[in-house]
Amino acid sequence: MNKILILGAGFGGLETATGLAEVLDDGHQITLVDRNDAFFVGFSKVEVLFGRATAREVSYPYERLRAEGVRFVRDTITGIDTAASVVRTTGHTLPYDYLVVALGADLDHAAVPGFVESGGHEFYSMRGAEALAPVLREFRSGRLVLAIFRSVYKCPPAPYEVACQLDEFFVAAGVRDAIDLSMLIPTPRPVPSPDVSALLEARLAEHGVQLLSEHPIESIDAAARRALMPNGAVEYDLLVGVPVHVPPAVVVRAGLTDGGFVPVDRVTLETAVPGVFAVGDVTTIPVGDKLVPKAGAFAEDAARTVVSEILRQEGLVSERVPFEARGACYAELGSGEVARLDADFLGGDAPRMTVEGPSAELGRDKERFASSRRDRWFRVPAAS
Repeated sequence: MNKILILGAGFGGLETATGLAEVLDDGHQITLVDRNDAFFVGFSKVEVLFGRATAREVSYPYERLRAEGVRFVRDTITGIDTAASVVRTTGHTLPYDYLVVALGADLDHAAVPGFVESGGHEFYSMRGAEALAPVLREFRSGRLVLAIFRSVYKCPPAPYEVACQLDEFFVAAGVRDAIDLSMLIPTPRPVPSPDVSALLEARLAEHGVQLLSEHPIESIDAAARRALMPNGAVEYDLLVGVPVHVPPAVVVRAGLTDGGFVPVDRVTLETAVPGVFAVGDVTTIPVGDKLVPKAGAFAEDAARTVVSEILRQEGLVSERVPFEARGACYAELGSGEVARLDADFLGGDAPRMTVEGPSAELGRDKERFASSRRDRWFRVPAAS
């Protein structure tokens, strides 16, 4: 029996497991491993941050996986031994014939000295969003600084939509006039696309958010409440950061990285180790002078290619599904209006990014995006 082991049950892992389960028979064992007990779509953290939903309401337990024949193991991965084709967790030793690494990117709160001491406030983890929510409710006056620490991070539009929604949040609380909102980014413009950047910059201005570009934070003086940069400092009363994103330590120890994230073959998504694939945020995929974004839609796209490649190597199909590096991100930029940012990295001579909206209709499109994934990957109980 061939054993297929998938590490990480986010967009990439769930789509890989589901896609393989649709085709493979009992002669193959599919195991999905994750340290968490439930899945949530990334942008649902913003709903939790602003008190519009609870973490439980936006989460889907892995015990309700729709794919038949997929074994789910909730455990923490402690080692990946590609020489022995074995993965070790705190409670299991899991051999494999094919390995798919979909462990995402970790947040390194300590990478910027002083960030932890400043409170370590962030919304890029569900725990962080839950912890920051009451802090925002209690913040009544002063300067709130939202800072992107490094240029490579998940879901590029997310900090900008949070900045716009912070304005509306404080307006609703009746304290907006007493609060200064500033956003620090390390790059000249929000994203590589001039059109998308222009939209984000315009919306920030409409919401009274001061955008300070080319402000890479090197350290934070938590006692003095100052963010320090090579050529100056910015004072704050509340600092909210987008932490530095790094590959999981267990992946680094396995020798799958090259100083950054995991490099893969752009055609097969296979790593330098035969039979070991990687998808999603854990990977680095250069296209010209740019990188394929770290976002769920791109992980899903990669998963479909890996599914077809495993099936091809098993002799079950003759062709692989090409990796298109195509996907969309959504950004709610205030007033319930949502913009959709579409990116196509391999469909032409150069990567292309376009923007549609913002509009209320795209808000419904965003909801359909989330519900379609939920319905594909999970059994959802009927409403009572």
